[in-house]
Amino acid sequence: MARFEALITPVIDGNDLRETLDQIAQQWGGSLTWLDRRNASLDLVSAGLQLKFLLELRRGDDLLLLVTSREGMGAGAPRTQELLEKLLAWITGRMPRSQVTYRSDRDGPIRRAPQVPIR
Repeated sequence: MARFEALITPVIDGNDLRETLDQIAQQWGGSLTWLDRRNASLDLVSAGLQLKFLLELRRGDDLLLLVTSREGMGAGAPRTQELLEKLLAWITGRMPRSQVTYRSDRDGPIRRAPQVPIR
C-alpha cells in the first residue's frame, strides 16, 4: 500500500483554500468532503487506481497532505507519486508564497517533523 506525506506552508486559510481544493476535485472528477472546518478528504479514481488524499490545515498556515492508495511500494508507487506531485504543483501554483517544506520518503517514518537548521 502506498503512503506519502507532504507539508505545504504557508497556505491561505478560508475561502481561497476551499476554492482551490474544490477546483482540484472538479478538474480531477473526485469527491471532496469537508470533515470539519480544518480537515478534508479527496477521493478519486485514476486509471483504475483508487486514491485518498487527507488534508489537514494546521496552525492556520500549514497544510498537511497524506495520500494513500493500494499501489505497491516495491516500484515506488509511480502513479500515486505522480498525482501527489500534480496536487502539490496545483496548490503551490495558486498560492504564490507557499512551498513544500517537507516530503516523507517512501521508506522512512511518516510522522517525521521538518528539519530546522541549527544556528
